[in-house]
Formats: sequence, C-alpha cells, structure tokens
Amino acid sequence: MAGNSTRISPEVARQAAHWHMLMLDDGVSPAQRDACACWRAAAPEHERAWQKAQRVQAQLGLLPHRLAMGTLDRERRQVLRQLLALAIVAPLGYLGYRQLTPQAAYATQVGQHRQLTLADGTLLDLNTDTRVDVDFDNDQRLITLRGGEILVDSGPDASSLRHRPLRVVSAQGLMEALGTRFVVRQREGCTQLSVLQGQVLVMPADGARQTLEAGQQITFDGQGRGALGVAREQDSQWVRGQLVVEGMPLRVFLDELGRYRPGWLRCQADVAHLLISGVFQLENTDAILAALPATLPVQVDFRTRYWVTVTTRE
Repeated sequence: MAGNSTRISPEVARQAAHWHMLMLDDGVSPAQRDACACWRAAAPEHERAWQKAQRVQAQLGLLPHRLAMGTLDRERRQVLRQLLALAIVAPLGYLGYRQLTPQAAYATQVGQHRQLTLADGTLLDLNTDTRVDVDFDNDQRLITLRGGEILVDSGPDASSLRHRPLRVVSAQGLMEALGTRFVVRQREGCTQLSVLQGQVLVMPADGARQTLEAGQQITFDGQGRGALGVAREQDSQWVRGQLVVEGMPLRVFLDELGRYRPGWLRCQADVAHLLISGVFQLENTDAILAALPATLPVQVDFRTRYWVTVTTRE
C-alpha cells in the first residue's frame, strides 16, 4: 500500500504537465491561476505530480523558466507537454541517473545490422540507420529509440535480484515488455509496435494505455491513436538480412528497400501501384533493383549509384 500512495498515474501526470506549462506562460490569467490552485488542492496525487514537475524542471531544464506559449506552434507545445508528462511518471532515481551517468549509446549505419546482448541477457537487434540509448538502474531497464527500428527479445532479469521492468521509449510513448519478443520502429510522427511473442503494455505520451497480444501490431501517435493490425514474423526477417514482402505496392517496396541503401530511390507514379512479392537478400540492393524488370514491366535507370529511378518499360 505504501508504494501505491506515492504513485503518479499517467493521466494525473498529463494534467500536471498541462498546468505547469500554462503557469509558465506570461499571458496566464488570474482565473487560470485559481483553477490551477484548485486542481492542486483537489487530491494529494495532484500536488505530488505538481511538485515533481517542479523538480523535473529544476533537474533537467526541460522547459524555460518563462514560456511564451503564444510564440510556439501547436506541435511544439504538444511535444514539450508529452516530454514533461513522461518525466513526471519516470522514477526519481531515473532522472538523477540520466543526469549523472553516461548512457550507453549504440547505432548502425545505413544498410548495417547489429545484435547486442544487454547486461540482463536481453537480445537487442538494431536495423539499418538506428540509434538507441540503453539505461539500466535499480528501478528499470530502459531502451530509448532515437530513430530506426529494433527487435527486442526479452528474458528474465538475470543481473538483478529484484524485478525491474524492461521498457522502450519512443517519441510517442512508452512500451513495457511483459516477457516477450517485439519490434519497435520509429516512423515519422508515429511509432509502430509489432508483438511477436508475449504481451507489451503501451503507454502513449498523452493517451490511454493498452496491452497488445502476440500477433498484434499498432502504429500510434502521441495520443495513442492508431488502428490495430496483424504482426507478421516475416517483418522481422531483416535480422537475417532479408526483406520479405507479399503483394506490396512497388512504391512502398522501394521505400522499404531505400532504408538499406544510401541515396535517392524512387519510382514514377504510373508504376507505383504494381504489386511485388518475394524474399530479397539485403546484402546487395543493387542486384535486387537490377532484377526488377524480370518480374515487373519496368526498367531501372541508374543515373548514379545513389540516384535510381524505376519507370515504365519502353
């Protein structure tokens, strides 16, 4: 019971972030200040969240001391509010740890794959052009996905006598492994999560939490919006150097293939809808492109190694 008395729920954290940012605005009205005071007094948890927001601000400098909200666009304000809400929910020890202890940072280049065995025994695969930070402390095992795509194969926490949750944080929220194997991909403006085994608890930065089961996939934004789909084992075959597709439009296929090679790869609109299937070896993307005319009515124009266009066959 004592642990629950100090817990701050994600919903209260979001409310505290909202009020904290509003109070930093030079244009805040007396009525808004009174409303904030009423919110703080409404429940002990509200006041704890408010105080932690103040400590987060002091420790991390997440927000300026005075924030002219009118000068920030809606997207920027939303990002700042989401970051503050996540920091309020995080354990205090984690905040101090990030300030005092260097993070273990790992990255791959375009076309590179890398597998790591973390201190707890978790296997972490990094796909092409991926960047992560790994932070383990007494309270949690945290992987921060800065960009790209990872496959996490979690196991028991062999390095600790206590249970520390394994979590992945992206730009849109937090995902907690419940004994599982899953893929997380940072897309533009959203996070794609595919659960291959077990379960994953999804906690968006500003939305309701939900648990995904094995075989489920979701691409969600910061509010947790996103339709459920099917997670396919074939989508993780990049760990074996393969791109596996079935009935994929050529435009999408080239977008995927372009992740594994430098330069510009595109197709003309009149061939973008053509469907392609197969298992493609990513170690030689030039060979994949050169073979396209054998299966599709297209031609591949290599202006240079780094500028390739797929067009209608003449």
